[in-house]
Amino acid sequence: MEKMNRLAAKKRKEKGKIIIAFLIVPLLFLGYFTVYPVVTMLLYSFTDWKGSATPFQVLGFKNYVEIFTTDTYRNIFKTAAYYLLAGILQQLISLFLAVIMNKKLRGSSIFKGFIFFPFIMNGVAVSMVFRMFYQIGGGFDVLLNAVGLEKCIRVWMTNPHTSNICLAFIYLWKNIGYSFLIYLGTMQSVSGEYYDAASIDGAGTWMQFKEITYPAIKMIIGMMVTLSIVGSISVFDIPYVLTNGKNGTNSFATTLVETAFTYSRYGLACAMAIIMLLIAGAVMIFKNLVFKEENDNGYSR
Repeated sequence: MEKMNRLAAKKRKEKGKIIIAFLIVPLLFLGYFTVYPVVTMLLYSFTDWKGSATPFQVLGFKNYVEIFTTDTYRNIFKTAAYYLLAGILQQLISLFLAVIMNKKLRGSSIFKGFIFFPFIMNGVAVSMVFRMFYQIGGGFDVLLNAVGLEKCIRVWMTNPHTSNICLAFIYLWKNIGYSFLIYLGTMQSVSGEYYDAASIDGAGTWMQFKEITYPAIKMIIGMMVTLSIVGSISVFDIPYVLTNGKNGTNSFATTLVETAFTYSRYGLACAMAIIMLLIAGAVMIFKNLVFKEENDNGYSR
């Protein structure tokens, strides 16, 4: 008996060594490429570091105070609001389209392709196309003329009152296919028997969505809302290509890049990156509180 216990202990010890051997390399990569850069960035965010091996001074929370008190940096939160609104509309429209395309409709495959196609297009290419669309005498002006709204024509991309709306629309148009695909894939994983039984009981489309579809995709909705909020502060390619962050269109990401690589204020750029990280973390906590997963007994966990 004692010999068997020793053999069992030896096997457990060997199993532990194998587990450690398999985990050590991924943990080292995680520490070096994720934890170390974040900690270093946090430390530099409290300094006036200008890059390379240049000497720097510790500023405390001065960089963070500057971000929230200077008009140039406060404007990025206003810009993010446009993309946040576009992200919310993106979720609502894509969810609506997914509910429709989840039904057996003739030609639905073609429409699915049309909806998803903008997402696979390169962001720079999309921005260049919309630059021609919004330019003076471009496609948008022609469209307004055609419907008798020529009085509404203006210089769209250089007008501070319309530029962010135009950019947010591009962001919405390009990314709606991604949310649509995720929602549709989740809906199609729900057994059709539930919908058939609900139809027999007289449940309409709204009741089926409320009682069957929504509970099945609730966690996915939470994830997509989280990605929309994070995406509203990390959008880069569209404003960078079309306006280069001018005329009040500077996003969090474009301002961060400009601060670091144009003005060499890497310490301030690190502080901005930390704020982005904190916002993302807060959104994840909020998502976990609002969209709680339920176990088989119906209790949240």
